[in-house]
Amino acid sequence: MIFLWLFCSHFNSKLLYILDAIHNIVNIDCKKRSDAESISFDFCIKKISAYGVDNDILEEIKKFPFPFQQLIIKEACAVMNRLEKGKGVPGLTSLDCYCLFRHRYLLPCKHIFHEHMYGNKLLTPDVWQMFREIFEESGFEVYESRELFIEYVQTEQQKRAEDRRIAVSELTERMRDRYYRVEETGNAEWTQSFISMLEASVNPIISRFDNSNEKM
Repeated sequence: MIFLWLFCSHFNSKLLYILDAIHNIVNIDCKKRSDAESISFDFCIKKISAYGVDNDILEEIKKFPFPFQQLIIKEACAVMNRLEKGKGVPGLTSLDCYCLFRHRYLLPCKHIFHEHMYGNKLLTPDVWQMFREIFEESGFEVYESRELFIEYVQTEQQKRAEDRRIAVSELTERMRDRYYRVEETGNAEWTQSFISMLEASVNPIISRFDNSNEKM
């Protein structure tokens, strides 16, 4: 009898342990399902809010899945920082901006937003629709395919060429920003001095490489 009692006690303890483990597994599964449903809801339904962004732009941004809204809104808000730093309108005439964000995420960048707000109206309804169509079918998988393309198709030489184009674009923007700052002082003599010094620096470089191209 004692042996049977010990056996039953041991069996009951094991059974309680197994039942407790099953209960924990069920709880974890329920939590994961709940988290997945919440993420799915946020991805498809949740809308972002932002201060200082034009309502027309904000409404277009809200048509994207929530993670994309977060990416785009940061770029739209970054225009204010550009203005505070005295940066002028980029002078874009198309969506072809070579900044890192535009190249990496295929979305409107702060330079495009800046141009749209204070220069050329680049972000038309058709353009917004074009951006949405990029992600409507593939979602974030568009970045996976892009990474594969970069990894297997783009050569090292092409990567370096792209880096050079980005560097030149940044240098051009810095020079343009500096000119606008000088121009805004209202000192015509100082502005002309800036232009003269810029020409004196740039012209020899252009001439040198013009001559090099003729020789090649």
